[in-house]
Amino acid sequence: MPEDNIINKVFSLLGKENGPVSDKDMLLKQTIRDLSQNKYAKFYRPKPEEVDPSFAQYVYTIYKTIYPVQVFIIDMEKSGNLNSSVIEYFMPPKALEIARRLSPEAIEIRSKTTAPGLLAKQLEEDYQSLTTIFDLDRAGAADKCYNLLIALSYFVKFDFAGFLKKFDSAMLEGIFTTPLKFAPIRGDMLVEELGAFYTAISVLNPQDDWKTAFSVLRAIKGGTDSIPYEQWAVLLANLSDLRSSKIIELIVRHATKNPIWDGKEKVPSEHLSSVWFDEKREDVRGRINAIAESQRNSQMEALLRAIFGEIDTTRLSYYNERTNQVYRGKDLDGFVYAATLNYLAAFLQDFFSKEMQEICDIILIRGQWSSNTGSLQMSEGFHGALEALPAIEALDATLSEKGSNGPRLRGALLRVDRDRTQIRYIASIIDGIDEEALEIIKTAGAHIITVGKHIKALSDDIPKKQGELIINWKELDAYSKIPLAQRILDAYKKINYFVQLITLATRPLEGS
Repeated sequence: MPEDNIINKVFSLLGKENGPVSDKDMLLKQTIRDLSQNKYAKFYRPKPEEVDPSFAQYVYTIYKTIYPVQVFIIDMEKSGNLNSSVIEYFMPPKALEIARRLSPEAIEIRSKTTAPGLLAKQLEEDYQSLTTIFDLDRAGAADKCYNLLIALSYFVKFDFAGFLKKFDSAMLEGIFTTPLKFAPIRGDMLVEELGAFYTAISVLNPQDDWKTAFSVLRAIKGGTDSIPYEQWAVLLANLSDLRSSKIIELIVRHATKNPIWDGKEKVPSEHLSSVWFDEKREDVRGRINAIAESQRNSQMEALLRAIFGEIDTTRLSYYNERTNQVYRGKDLDGFVYAATLNYLAAFLQDFFSKEMQEICDIILIRGQWSSNTGSLQMSEGFHGALEALPAIEALDATLSEKGSNGPRLRGALLRVDRDRTQIRYIASIIDGIDEEALEIIKTAGAHIITVGKHIKALSDDIPKKQGELIINWKELDAYSKIPLAQRILDAYKKINYFVQLITLATRPLEGS
């Protein structure tokens, strides 16, 4: 077998080189004979061990031919359009229409006329339709074509100009009007370049579907050719003949005195379709999440204005968004519920302990309830919500200089730049604090919801001729400077807005 012959030759070279006539000498003599009999023998002069100018002229002719393709492919790769252009070429019209609807530019236009929720649904449906239409056969054809174009890219991006400068230093990249005078050059000075040239042409197989590949290039270029396909086919056949002759291997073997030298092949095996669809899926889902995030932010901003107006909601000294900036500056996430816990503190301080306290004093103390059950539940909800305030203050105090968490976090932050393992330590502390914060928010939120349900029921009860929950509404109105019905209705609206706010603030986005 050929592999056995190569192995035997290697062992022979290692074991008998110092003999009277080594196998290496014999192989080198055979290399010289092969060179002399090669159809491209003129490219190399064995006695002076020089590569002939005729080889430079041969490479120069190739360079002139493929230079327009080189420029075009390099520009395409820089722009990042090659991948999508290949995929789109193999798409049927319906799939192409969908793909264009999923482009960033198209999505931006659609977002101006389509409600965010509807747009998110449409984007998901479009992506699913696209994956169904673009079947495995089309994906396979696209992958094969793309790998041919990658092979073409390897070839045309060979450093032709650098190679030719070895023969004539006047050679300029991309300039073909200046007459050149190529001089012979020692083969051992071209070993690296010859090896690279071998690799560049090693996977150019004339049997592959180059016609389709060049049709794709023509389509990308708007219907014009960088070089005509027929010209490429002639060049490809010639390169195939050159490779079959093994002239490059023979030149390098003789020049390096290594009779078993073999060039390296570089076979592209990219899975373009799966990569493209994965990227498209991530892009679509990212945009859906961005739409949801923008929607949520807009809703939260409106709710914050309705609840607090222009009042600053930052009430905690340490567990807040300002402190989070320090952590984010160290590539840390910071406190997840910092904003939400401050909203809760502000709501309890500014509304519950003031306006809601006055309303509760009137309806719970002076109101004649038809059943004590409702008044007890509302009272428990009100006081249960207010009990969150000392818990919030206690959590914030743990982050102070004398708190249980503050010194640990500050010390770790000072060390984190030189010891990145501190990131995990900091994150574990923050996770524990966040869990405590979320528990406070959930517990207080449940009590606020209870109060809200009873306030809504009372708001519905006031207009009735005879109250069913409280029987002395007219008497109670005398204890309020503002009509009690309006105050209760406003309180319900504010509680409802706040419940919506903390629900949005603590609920993760879909897909995140």
